[in-house]
Amino acid sequence: MRHAATTIRRATDDIVGKGRKIAACLLEAHETDISFADGRFGLIGSNRSVGLFEVASAASLANRLPEELRGSLQATSDIDSRVSSFPYGCHVAEVEIDIDTGKVTLARYTAIDDVGRAVNPMIVEGQTHGGVAQGVGEALMERCVYLANGQLMTATFMDYAIPRAADLPEFATAISEVPSATHALGLRGGGEGGITPALGAIANAIVNGLLELGVKHFELPATPQRIWRTIQEAGTPRELVV
Repeated sequence: MRHAATTIRRATDDIVGKGRKIAACLLEAHETDISFADGRFGLIGSNRSVGLFEVASAASLANRLPEELRGSLQATSDIDSRVSSFPYGCHVAEVEIDIDTGKVTLARYTAIDDVGRAVNPMIVEGQTHGGVAQGVGEALMERCVYLANGQLMTATFMDYAIPRAADLPEFATAISEVPSATHALGLRGGGEGGITPALGAIANAIVNGLLELGVKHFELPATPQRIWRTIQEAGTPRELVV
């Protein structure tokens, strides 16, 4: 959306610019006196106007237009974006930990993301949900296992765990729309807003829950075996931690 929208915007600006010159000829006015809105070129201060398709038709015909304005009304644009437009957000995860088995359950997840202008809020919400689900998978279960000779042992979904609907709570999500100052249309990215913070939020929640047992660090993914071993290595009497 960020790159395609900018490319389309630049191309349409070029088309409107050429169309304004053609409309000026048709309306016998100066180019600076021509406005464009709702698909029509109008002479400022009057009720005279021509439509975009009328302008395109005039350009394609051999008439009194200057040579450089004749031909199809089209434009080509590309983009080499060197200025990023980053999304912002705040994500909060609440986990429950069974210290007898090491199993971590994601109890609640709340997310607020600033994507700039949300062109389609429903799609943005879906991207957030999907991104959070991917982050939950990376944080709690997804792990590649190799033999010493390099043979991958988790090559199918029978061995490589991914989150299912039953592993996820209802997400509480919201969109904050603050137009980006570094994008022509005020857009920011949306898809990474879910997956990037989920790992940190879930890992920090687990450490916070196990802090009283002496756990200050562990390696993701937080599989039951890994969390159980972390608790045992901490050497603190086992108590129920929520």
